[in-house]
Amino acid sequence: MHLLLSGEGPSDIGVCYPAAEACSVEAFKPGPMAWLVDQWVERVQGYEFSHLQAGLVNFVSEQHLVETKPPAAKKPSRLPGKKRAKETSYYFNNARALAQCAKELAAEIGDDVIAVLFRDSDGTASAGRGDWQTKYDSVLQGFEAEGFPHGVAMIPRPKSEAWLLCALKPESPYQHCAALEQASGNDDSPNSLKMKLDAALQGQTSADELAETAKDGNIQWENIDMPSLDVFKHRVEAVLNLIIRQGG
Repeated sequence: MHLLLSGEGPSDIGVCYPAAEACSVEAFKPGPMAWLVDQWVERVQGYEFSHLQAGLVNFVSEQHLVETKPPAAKKPSRLPGKKRAKETSYYFNNARALAQCAKELAAEIGDDVIAVLFRDSDGTASAGRGDWQTKYDSVLQGFEAEGFPHGVAMIPRPKSEAWLLCALKPESPYQHCAALEQASGNDDSPNSLKMKLDAALQGQTSADELAETAKDGNIQWENIDMPSLDVFKHRVEAVLNLIIRQGG
């Protein structure tokens, strides 16, 4: 089984190095969220095995998915008279494009592929912050539109710093973390999540430093109880169980 990951940048899922729109694990610099995916898949499987360290991970960039156009013959299913908002269309179309990439990879390697689409849900003032559930559902609907059952939406609320901060805050780590999901996702806001994480780690918050923190097992993901993270965990479990039932 392989993992196919897509994120927004080096401080979440990671990037290809040297820069490229798609790469295999040899040219992939995993970010902290890639290590979360890897470690949670390992935990659900119930035995020690890192897909990242075994070389069973591929990556495609956000830009690559934006440039991948769904086949014209395939129309997204929706209720009559319903129009998909521009913002959620972005999530929907990204998921469709990632599903296409995953199916191509699966055919190429002759193995199952789990595709994980990471996107922060914070949004911008111009795009509209939107609704987390709508964005999450749009990703799953995008996977479904391509007939791809092995897709996972990874959408922190409001952004990945909230998940990291739950474990890494100096006072009461892993406690009362659901409140972090109500914080502003704007990095320029007073006392932003990014500022809080920077303070908690005494400035050691570069993409590489965050990745090392996650890689080294300093975060007990199983101890984090946050709605948006719990949904991700449950989806990984459901997809893995489906692959097992299908004999993957």
